[in-house]
This record gives sequence, C-alpha cells and structure tokens, in this order.
Amino acid sequence: MIASHRAVPRVRNRIGWRHRLARLGGSPVELDLRAFDEPLADIARLEDEVAGLSDERITRRAAELRAGAEAGLALDALQAPLFALVREAAGRTLGLRPFDVQVVAALALARGRVVEMQTGEGKTLAAVMPAALHALTGNGVHVLTFNDYLAHRDAEWMGPVYRMLGLSVDAVQQGMTPAVRHRAYRADVTYVTAREAGFDYLRDLRATDPDDVVHRPFHMALVDEADSLLIDEARVPLVVAGRAEPRDSRARRLAEIVAALAAGVDFDTDEYRRSVELTETGLAQLEQVLGVSSLHDAGQCALLTELNCALHARVLLRRDVDYLVRDGRIAMIDEFTGRVVPDRHWPDGLQAALEAKEGIAPDADGRILGSIPLQHFFRGYPHLCGMTGTAQDAADELRGLYGLETVVVPTHRPTVRMDRPDVVFTHREAKELAVVDEIRRVHARRRPVLVGTLTVAESERLAARLRAAGVACEVLNARNDAAEARVVARAGRLDAVTISNNMAGRGTDIRLGGADEAERDQVVALGGLHVIGTNRHESRRVDLQLRGRAGRQGDPGESRFFVSLEDDLLVRYGIRNLIPARIMPARHDEPIEQPIVREEIARAQRIVEGQNHEIRSTLSRYTEIVEEQRRRLMDCRRALLHGREAPAVWRSVPDRYGELVAACGEDAVRRAEVAVTLHEIDQAWSEHLARCADLREGIHLVRLGQQDPLARFTDEVVDIYDRMEVEIRRFHIDDTNNDAMVHQCVPR
Repeated sequence: MIASHRAVPRVRNRIGWRHRLARLGGSPVELDLRAFDEPLADIARLEDEVAGLSDERITRRAAELRAGAEAGLALDALQAPLFALVREAAGRTLGLRPFDVQVVAALALARGRVVEMQTGEGKTLAAVMPAALHALTGNGVHVLTFNDYLAHRDAEWMGPVYRMLGLSVDAVQQGMTPAVRHRAYRADVTYVTAREAGFDYLRDLRATDPDDVVHRPFHMALVDEADSLLIDEARVPLVVAGRAEPRDSRARRLAEIVAALAAGVDFDTDEYRRSVELTETGLAQLEQVLGVSSLHDAGQCALLTELNCALHARVLLRRDVDYLVRDGRIAMIDEFTGRVVPDRHWPDGLQAALEAKEGIAPDADGRILGSIPLQHFFRGYPHLCGMTGTAQDAADELRGLYGLETVVVPTHRPTVRMDRPDVVFTHREAKELAVVDEIRRVHARRRPVLVGTLTVAESERLAARLRAAGVACEVLNARNDAAEARVVARAGRLDAVTISNNMAGRGTDIRLGGADEAERDQVVALGGLHVIGTNRHESRRVDLQLRGRAGRQGDPGESRFFVSLEDDLLVRYGIRNLIPARIMPARHDEPIEQPIVREEIARAQRIVEGQNHEIRSTLSRYTEIVEEQRRRLMDCRRALLHGREAPAVWRSVPDRYGELVAACGEDAVRRAEVAVTLHEIDQAWSEHLARCADLREGIHLVRLGQQDPLARFTDEVVDIYDRMEVEIRRFHIDDTNNDAMVHQCVPR
C-alpha cells in the first residue's frame, strides 16, 4: 500500500511530468500534470528547514498553521508548509517518506479531484496530506473507506502521523454505541465506511434531542475506492427501517402459482437487460387461476406488482450468486464486491417473494423511516474528493454526478506486469478444466496464484476441482469473508493458491513473499504473482482491479482471463448470435482462436457498462425530486430541533396552552411542542417515502397509456408532498395529540 518500506534519504524523486498527454477536448481526465510542478517545488524547498525541527517543534508549527486556518487564512496558503510537515512526520513515525507521485496525488485531492493511483502506489499515505490540511479548519474530515477493516487499520496505521501534527484521529466501527460514535466524529479526522456514516446521518435526522446527534455539520469527505462507492454503490439507497407487525402475505401462494408458468410461453426473459415480462398467454392463465377478470384493472395493481415480484424472484435471482440462505434468512450478495451485505433487503415486495421462493418464514415488514441514496449523501459534503486504482473509465460519470474531474498519477516505478490475451471457450466445463490446468502448471513451480471468480458457486466448484487434483487452496467468498484481509495478505507467498471473488481484499496489499525478503526474491525470480480471472465482469474497472493485484510497485506479475460463451455476461449479450457459425463450433474443448470472438466479448462489456450507466442515470433522475423534498423538510426539522424555529402547535387552543404553562413551566411546554411536532414530521415523512416507493414500483405501467413515467412520477410525488406539508401545517391538537402533549409536559 505504501510506496516506501523504510526511511528514505531526502533525495527528490523528480518525475518526468511532460511525457504525460495534455487534456483534450474538455475531457474529464487530467493527464497533463505540469500544473503540480510549482506546488511540488514549494514543498521541496521547505524540506531542509522542516528536517531540522524537533518532534515538539513540528507539533508547534502545525498548531501555528491551525491557528491561521481558524483565523480565516486560505488553505492554499497553508498547503506547502503543512504538506512538508506531513512528509517529515511520516518519515519519522512510520519510516515512510511519501514519494513525489504521492505528493502530487495529495495536491490533486486537496483541489477536489478524483485521483487514479495504481495498486500499491500508496493511496493511504497520500490521503493523510489533504485530510490533515482540511482538518486545520477544525471542522472535521471523513475518510470514507470500503469496509470496517480498512477504517480501523488506516486510522491505527496513519494515527502517529496525525498525532505528531497535533491532530486527533479516530475510527467508527459497526456495532459502536451512539456515545462512542459521537466521540469518534469529534476527532479532527475520522475513518469510517460510507455506509456507517450514511446510516448515522439518517439516524441523526430522526433525533429528538440535539445531544443525540452524533455527526457534526459535514465539511470534507475523502472517498477511498471512489469508483466503487461513488459510482457502483451510488444507486443503492441507505434505509433506516422500523419494525412492523409480521405481514399476512400471499407471497407463498403466488410463488407456487408462478412456478407453474412456462418460459417462452407464459413469460419472456431478456437476459441482456435482466428483465422478465409476462406474455398475454401468461396473463390470461394467471387471471384464470386467481379468478380475476383483468390484472390491469386499477383495483388489481397491488396483486400484479406482487406477481411481477414473484416472477422476478423465480427467474432472475439466483441462489449462491445473488444471495445466500444463511441461518434461515436471505443474505444479499453485493454484485460488485461479492460480499454479503448486512441488513440490506430487496425493496418492496421482492424480499417477500424471494423468501417465499426459498420456503423461508417471512421477516416482519420494515417500515421505512428514512432513506437516502449514497449519491445524495456524498453530495452533502461541501468538499468532496476521492482516490482509486481505476478512475479513468468512470471519469465521465464522476463529472456528471458530482462535478469531479479525474487526475491520473503515474506509477513511481514502471509497471512490468504482463497482461495476456483472454482464453475463450465455447462452454463453461472446458473453461474450468483449463483454469485448473493453468493453476497446476503455475503452482508446480511454487509461484503464487490468485484466482478471481464471480460467484460463490463458481469459487466452490473450482476449489473442489483443485483439491481433487491435489492442489491445496484458500477460498474467500461471501460465506467466509471475515478472514478477508488475512487470506489476501498471504496470497503472494510461495505455493499460495487463493480463490476469491473479484473484489476481495480491495485495499489490502499483496506483498510478494510476505514480510520475508528472501522469500520475496524467490517469488520475484519466479515471475511474481499470477492472476487468473474466470469471468469478464460487467464493469471493466473490476477486471482492471483484479489485474492490478499483480505487478505492484514495479514487481513482476502476470494476468490472464479465461472466458466461456456460457458466462452470464455473454449469455445476456446473446454473443452466440453475433459470431458467425462457420468460425465457432457448437461445442469445443479447445480455445477459440478467432480474434473476432475476443472483439465481441470486449464490445459486450462496453455495451453492458453503458446500459448500467443508463440505469444509474435513470435512478438518479427518479430520486432527485424526493431528495429535494427531503432537504426541504429536514431543514425545517433541524431548525425546530436546535431552537431556531418555534412550533405553533397550541395556537388554536390558547387557554389549554396557558393551563399547561402554569402547571409545567414555559420551557417544559416548549420542549413538548417540539417533541410532538418532530414526531408528526417523522411520521409524515415515513408515510411519504412509502407512498413514493409504491408509486415508483408501478410507474412503468403508464407507458401503456403513452405517458412519460418520469414526468408522471414527478407530478405525483410533488402532489403527495404538497398534501403532506398542508397536513403538517394544519396540525390540530386532537385527543391523541393532546394526550401526547400532556405526557411530554413534565414539570421541572
């Protein structure tokens, strides 16, 4: 992860910036790095002076910079001296002096860019400089990590650097109490996963006492693995739900009914778009079985939605690919990370349909109390930047969604990894046998092998084949991801064979030979880490991340993908229909050599990436109006919570108000007013989210009437919100609310 493993003499590592290409035609990718020459030189000029300071003097100098920031000095004016201090502090506390490429990355991050740095080039250390710079303001910085392990590791690892600068650092972990979270967020720099920070934000929006709010106002977020979090995960909403009564669902019966439907007759499946639709024949059969005249009648909308969910669960969601059944419950597998995602459910009726399909007792329905897409959560930070190993392919989307430009930072040493052409087979069986043969061949020389698979089922099939062939291997998938960092860190040792999902261990370095320098030399002599991919992913960026596990910091390495025309991506794309039959036998155990096949595979990946981009863009348009309403209502709620606005609950009953003030005191009555009004807002917002979810589920049906679904959705949501606001404004003290108010009015 860090570019240097020992103290390094202060010799400038000048980089030939001018060999980089200039930015062309408004591209969101910045390849011309000459703009960083001057600030880099400013930092270098301070190195000798800073090197002569004692540890205590470094701390005092940083305190002086902090005083300047808090007095209103621009951070640009403090950047060079602060970065020079960080560079020196890192060398003293960690034995790691940032290279010039890391400083350039830090400069770009401080300017609000997304930085692309290859695996092993030292993103963790580079992030300390912009984080420390913004921490000088006293407003707090969040480093948003990919998982809990990285949040804890990076806070502990980089902590000595921050502390030498007089800055506090902490980490938020899943399972922490609100009091501990509150303290962690008060640190100058807080390492936390985006999900944990987002859920804390949603819980803060329902706080009824200012002391229960754990977050400070947002200032700056530095997003690690930015392409994954800002792009791939952006379409997944964070949801805080409350428990409701167990549902009396008809999902089990509907699951049995759709199980009798015939593919190609009663429903059509579009593998390319991962969608399934009932045919007229299927609709007629369902209407007959259910005894309804027409499923398109307005009164049957809910039933039709449940049937579509049951069909989706049966046809499109696959066990050990999209989900696991664990301890009698459905556990969702994240399609990008391959990990089980805790506490995430499919929306609306799809979760119930899946439970019915698997014969699992349904959970109680969770009532949505608060929700926010990650994309809108990230936009809540006035200062946003990010870093990743694969940003270029996402640059247009990063600019479109967040207004972020991308800067590509070169490697400190030239990359010498050999990326071999794909090996393509007609069918999956031949591919898997070839993968086993390749692993056995490489393993026989004791060279470490890392295999990236797409699904749990595939990783376990491959492991069984290897063990039958006498090859020991470590398996890391959604069933056993707790040991992720430990397993991946050992993947560069002699004789290691590691099978993992494509994204496992992201952020964890694979060092050749581990910590043993003699073993490292042996592995280098063997050619370094050999990486094998068993599928092309929907996103080329994930494939590049897998390749990037080999060849870190100029190490040797090799990568190759093995692909079959039966792989999910290619089946969805319908690739067999696009390749002339004369060059592709129906079934063949040897690799297909024709270049057109590899070209079509690459084209399929580009098209699916474009399709996913369009899905994210569409979802963004649908969530925009609801997020605007959330911001509007929550601004009002915060004003009430923090006393900037007074409720007027009792205007219609002034006599009763006077009685309560006389009995309990004006402060107590005012607190009760706020509590009851906040409760009313929270209830109304929860109901609004439920209505919006129901509306979104069936809005596509308006196409049958030649209407634009997005325009109709927007009109309906605006109307629903306006009615909700009117109800809140016309809030009267009925008997129930009166009881609630009296209960809240406790005399001091």
